[in-house]
Amino acid sequence: MVPFEQWLQVLAWTKTLFEATKAAIDLEEVYKKYRRDPETVREAHRVSIEFSTYSTAEVESILHRLEGCRDRFVSQGAGRDRAGCICSVLDEAREGNGGLLPLIDDWQNIYEQLGCSRRSSAREF
Repeated sequence: MVPFEQWLQVLAWTKTLFEATKAAIDLEEVYKKYRRDPETVREAHRVSIEFSTYSTAEVESILHRLEGCRDRFVSQGAGRDRAGCICSVLDEAREGNGGLLPLIDDWQNIYEQLGCSRRSSAREF
C-alpha cells in the first residue's frame, strides 16, 4: 500500500496546479495550504486504502509528472500549456485505469473544467 503522505502530495499538487491555471498564485504557499487542508488529508487517507492496488512506483510517476508541470509553470509563466500539462497527467491516470478516470478527490471536476477530454481527442488525430 502506498503511504497516504505520497497520495497527499499528489492531491495537493493537483489542486495547486489547477488553481494556477486560473490565476497567478504562489505555488509553494498554495501547496502548503492543501497539504494542511483537512478535506485533502482525509481524501489522501481514503485513496491510500481504496486504491491499494496502485504501486509506489505508479504514484511516484504521477507525482513526478505533476512536479514536472510545476517546474514548467515556473519557467514558462502563464499560458494554455498549463492546462494541457495537468490534462496529460490525468489522461495517463485514466488510461492506466482502463479508460476511466479514477474517483480520486476532485479529479473529475478538474478534468471537465480544463476541457481535458477535448484536448485528449485533439491529440489523437
